[in-house]
Amino acid sequence: MPLQTPSLDDRHFQDIVDQAKRLIPHYCREWTDHNVSDPGVTLIELFAWMTDMLLYRVNLVPDKNYIKFLELIGVQLEEPRAATAPITFYLSAAQPVEVTIPADTEVATVRTETSPAIIFTTEEDLTIRPPTVIDAFTRNASRDNNTPWTRHNLGQTGLLSRRIAIFPSQPGPGDAFYLALEKDHSRHVLALVLNCELAGGAGVDPNNPPIQWEVWQGGSTRWAPCELDHDGTGGFNVSGEIILHTPAMAQREFEGINAYWLRCRLTDAQAGRGAYRVSPALQQLRVEARGGTVGTRHAISIQKEVLGTSDGTPGQTFELLHTPILALDPARDYLVEETPVGELQRWQEVADFADSKPEDRHFTLDKLDGTLTLGPSLLQPDGQIYRFGAAPDKGSVLRFSRYQYGGGVIGNVAQGTLSVLKSSIPYVARVTNRAAAVAGRDAQSLEDAKLRAPQKLRTRTRAVTADDYEYLTCRVPGVARARCLAPGAQPGDRNDPQPGQVFVVVLPQTDAQQGRIPLERLTLSAELRSAVIAHLNARRLLGTALEVRQPQYIWVSVQAVLHVPERSDPDLITDVQQRAEEALYRYLNPYVGGPHGDGWPFGRSLNRSEIYGLLQSVEYVEYVEDVQMSVSESAGGANPGPATGTRTVQVSRHGLICSDQHQVKVI
Repeated sequence: MPLQTPSLDDRHFQDIVDQAKRLIPHYCREWTDHNVSDPGVTLIELFAWMTDMLLYRVNLVPDKNYIKFLELIGVQLEEPRAATAPITFYLSAAQPVEVTIPADTEVATVRTETSPAIIFTTEEDLTIRPPTVIDAFTRNASRDNNTPWTRHNLGQTGLLSRRIAIFPSQPGPGDAFYLALEKDHSRHVLALVLNCELAGGAGVDPNNPPIQWEVWQGGSTRWAPCELDHDGTGGFNVSGEIILHTPAMAQREFEGINAYWLRCRLTDAQAGRGAYRVSPALQQLRVEARGGTVGTRHAISIQKEVLGTSDGTPGQTFELLHTPILALDPARDYLVEETPVGELQRWQEVADFADSKPEDRHFTLDKLDGTLTLGPSLLQPDGQIYRFGAAPDKGSVLRFSRYQYGGGVIGNVAQGTLSVLKSSIPYVARVTNRAAAVAGRDAQSLEDAKLRAPQKLRTRTRAVTADDYEYLTCRVPGVARARCLAPGAQPGDRNDPQPGQVFVVVLPQTDAQQGRIPLERLTLSAELRSAVIAHLNARRLLGTALEVRQPQYIWVSVQAVLHVPERSDPDLITDVQQRAEEALYRYLNPYVGGPHGDGWPFGRSLNRSEIYGLLQSVEYVEYVEDVQMSVSESAGGANPGPATGTRTVQVSRHGLICSDQHQVKVI
């Protein structure tokens, strides 16, 4: 049972009024009217209210002491976290030269009478490059074909030398049309202007052609899908434009051509109804860059703010003008000292001065109130003065190179709301966020800090137990969740850690935490793996072998048949189907899924009965007729198992369940 904080005085307003009335006969017997209409009782209630306010403040003294105790053990309230969102900049027209949108460009929501504008800032430069197509190929995926690649000669940039067939004469699943691009067009808005043969793709459904646009991304992802914004060709049946949003791209050599590759691949739906009976043909092809996408976060950047002039003494404090301050980027956000002789000295932020030496240029920053503190000096028992960090020379001017302020849940704005460009940029026509902003969080509350204090006292600066490893790993920027696998009973499985070994499984953060998450967003990068290893190596026990790996992703695809009331409106059927699919994507999710909504638990298996219960809870669903599950260990079902009636999907200790493509049929 937790210890209850005692009240120094537990009386309230009515208690004080009643006590005063009971004393009236003792001090003033002639006062007999004790009703609320009596002026004397009015005075009693007035002074009772004033006393109640004083008692309220007195009872806050234990909380103030608690705050001071938290400060003594180094616990501070965490700063707010900024929401992030991808912002797409659309050009007024395709440009023949590169267009650069600089970092720290501000984009905001529309200001209204009831709410101020919410400002987001770009995190890096965005360079939109004009595309140059250097070659084109058609690949036949049939294993019986001895010459799978067909090269198409390009007469001029953007023009084909002759009419060409996009796919082989008998199109099949896996056949593809490749375009070799000279430059990197990662996160670009590309427009493919096509002159197609009228009705050349006989047999295909123009509203749902069996094609998928992809770019080469390298690594374990290999080919990553593009987001199709608009297809004005009806599956290559009429002339028009195809607008694509590309993910990150990588260079690769195919058929002796080293380039950045974009391809159009026939999907497995080509084997069913609505497929191409013959290949569509192209007479002209041109690729244009219409815009680009860059990451932003809810923040306002302040450049080169002057804090003041140093008086040369230790322990000086300075105030930054804007709060709350977001987490600093050591590469860009730092304190600069300009000495009286014009030299520039760079100062580094530290959590505290415990390890600071007299010559170290360190400072601490309270990000909630903007107080910057320099290292103090303490008198030692032998009479010497020890300085925890250097002090700037007298007369030195201190300025902050850059910092950002903002953050909070107010930054979790909806899709399409970031549409105001704060400063004009040549050739940019409009901006928008094609996805909602996520991950915004308010500053930590005192109640939360009280719960966090026991963790601080459990020596979380050393990695000893599995909980220690998980806690410390989650403190590394870019880590969303972590699971520590420690040795169990021996002899164990050969894939489990052996005595002296520790496996740490890391799920990286991503801004795409809803819906079907692409594999490239879940892949543990080499940079993040190195950061986690470096962080844990400084804190783990000697003699412990550490291995950091990404989870084993188990991609589950659900095929379900649902029944709604008879004669339901078609719009209702569509709505139920959409809700059911959203529920599946949300539940089978490593970030927001699982029984508690905080991510699918590591190593937890999936039972088919859970899917039945989940779908039955969707509004307007009368009953769930059938649920089938297929399982794959690669996104997109590269090697999917068949849809079966299996009751349970088994997951290893370091495994996580993710959503693949779900199909819900509503009857």
